[in-house]
Amino acid sequence: MEISAAVVKELREKTGLGMMLCKKALMETNGDMTLAIESLRKQGQVTAAKRAGKAAKQGKISIVSDATGSIVYEVNSETDFVAKNEDFIAFVNNLGTVLLANKPADINTARALSSDLFGGGTAEAKVLELVAKIGENISFRRYRLETVSGPGEKIFSYIHGEGRIGVLVKLACAEAAAAASAAVADLGKDLAMQVAASNPIAVDRDAINKAFASLVEKEKEIYLTQAQTSGKPEKVWPKIVEGKLDKFYKDSALLDQAYIRDPDHPVSDRIKDAEKTASSAIRVVSFVRFELGAEE
Repeated sequence: MEISAAVVKELREKTGLGMMLCKKALMETNGDMTLAIESLRKQGQVTAAKRAGKAAKQGKISIVSDATGSIVYEVNSETDFVAKNEDFIAFVNNLGTVLLANKPADINTARALSSDLFGGGTAEAKVLELVAKIGENISFRRYRLETVSGPGEKIFSYIHGEGRIGVLVKLACAEAAAAASAAVADLGKDLAMQVAASNPIAVDRDAINKAFASLVEKEKEIYLTQAQTSGKPEKVWPKIVEGKLDKFYKDSALLDQAYIRDPDHPVSDRIKDAEKTASSAIRVVSFVRFELGAEE
């Protein structure tokens, strides 16, 4: 059948794909616009499969928030050039809007979200369209939702390097009113920057021992071996292990880390100062740190 230039133009505008590809899809579907778009999406799946082996470690980490919670998410591309592409940026922004409106529980649920912002399809289908249009592997790779459970909790965020690192820090104040204070706002900002810069693995030593018990044991083994081969007397080996383990905690536990704005004092001291100003006990509940392209 004859396909008019106007119909081809409409399909091009809907998909952003080439004229000949759009015309072929319309001819194969007897001019049915919906079926043609579906066909092109399927071709996008083929393209995505071809690109799947290409490392996608560029892109952008973004954060969106409202009164009840915050979301940090990562969309990857193969090159930084594509990460600055208008279509890529538009998708990342639209994705944030949809995620915040729905607050899905996990990444699989997030990928399955449908919206008019995705042309009526899912986030995953929109990714495949972008792959077909741009010609690079693109991936909605990571997603984390943090919510507040009461008026004393507040989440603070920080984006570093135009989306290369994204951080969420949740604080809980014993006095609910303190959560809205300038002192807590400044603390939240400082702690988010601390997490971005120093990359702790947990809030404190107890959290490390619970969540990373095998890592702690492995560190102890390494330190004992180092002590045994140091040439020092056996009686001092336990002290050597203890000293090295203490340094490990100071590097890895947020509260024990040297505060980036005042390295002579630990982060815990910065929190104590904020507690005095805010007239409230303050607890770091949790933090999330995404670094572009990094493994979880």
